[in-house]
Order: sequence, then C-alpha cells, then structure tokens
Amino acid sequence: GVDENYLDGVGVSIASVVLNNNIPLAFHIICDSYSPCFVKYIERLAVQHHIKISLYLIKVESLEVLPQTKVWSRAMYFRLFAFDYLSKKVNTLLYLDADVVCKGSLQDLLQLDLTEKIAAVVKDVDSIQNKVNERLSAFNLQGGYFNSGVVFVNLKLWKENALTKKAFLLLAGKEADSFKYPDQDVLNILLQDKVIFLPR
Repeated sequence: GVDENYLDGVGVSIASVVLNNNIPLAFHIICDSYSPCFVKYIERLAVQHHIKISLYLIKVESLEVLPQTKVWSRAMYFRLFAFDYLSKKVNTLLYLDADVVCKGSLQDLLQLDLTEKIAAVVKDVDSIQNKVNERLSAFNLQGGYFNSGVVFVNLKLWKENALTKKAFLLLAGKEADSFKYPDQDVLNILLQDKVIFLPR
C-alpha cells in the first residue's frame, strides 16, 4: 500500500525481489491514484519479468476519520485493507513498504511454519525499541516492537481473528493519541505474542 508520492520506489522494490528470486511471484499494489505513465511502466515490468502485477485503487476519503501525522499520510492504513481483501485470494502475503529493497532469497520465508502465528516480522531498531514503553506503557511492547515495513502475514488467521476491524477500532479509540506511528503501533498491539521474529 502506498500513496502516489511513493510510487517511484515501487518498481525498484519489485525489480529487487524478482532479480534475487527464481520462484513464482505475484505482486499487489494498492494506491489512491495511478498516473497513466506509471500504469504503462508496471505493464512493461510485468512483461519483462514474466510476473503478474495487480493494481488496486482505494478511496482515501473513506479513511478521513482515522489519525494521520505530519510525516505519515493515511496511505499507511492501506495495508490493513490489503490484508483483509487479499485473504480471499491467497493464504500468505509478504507486505513490503514501497522503499524496501530486497537483497537476497525469500526461500526461507516460504519454509516458515505460520500455523500458530499470524506474522513473521523484524524487530525495530534499538532507538525506537527503547522508547516504545514511554509512549505505549499500557502494552509492554519494549523488546518485541517490530517495524511494519516488512511483514509476512498468515492471511487466513488474520481474517479469522478479524484484525482489520480490530485495528480500526483501536485507531478510532481513546488510545489513538498515543500512537506516534499509528498503523505500526496498532499492528504491534494486536500481534503481541503472535509473531515470529526474523533476523535483521
């Protein structure tokens, strides 16, 4: 999920995954707007690498009730819709922020046993980790706080646990003012003790 300001990075991210992996791949991009130039670029990329790339358009107006920050637009919530919607199509999904570059094989991810866990994630850097309890003291996340830019999700369990709905309830609730990174904070709260930690 991305807003149009970050679309330039999407092609680079996709190419980095394709060039480092010789496995069947399908990509899903969710955005609030696509230029004709970008659509043509994605079409060329799909043909060049023999991959399927699906584009989804989201109405950002429907998210106006949710918090945003000076740094993060409401595009940060697109992944929550993606997890719910794509659960009808696939059982697992690797979510990558538009600025993430893949430097190696994803094969190990495919071997992960997610039958009892909802996601595989990467712990955030120490500077973020050390301050998380100051902001979110009620949830005791320090030491297990993860970055939401790379998330391998068991979409079946995500859907069964109604996590998109629960996320939006948290985002609209009384705790919302303490969310510095709204979507990331909510994912950490909802997935506490339900994740596998990957090496950085």
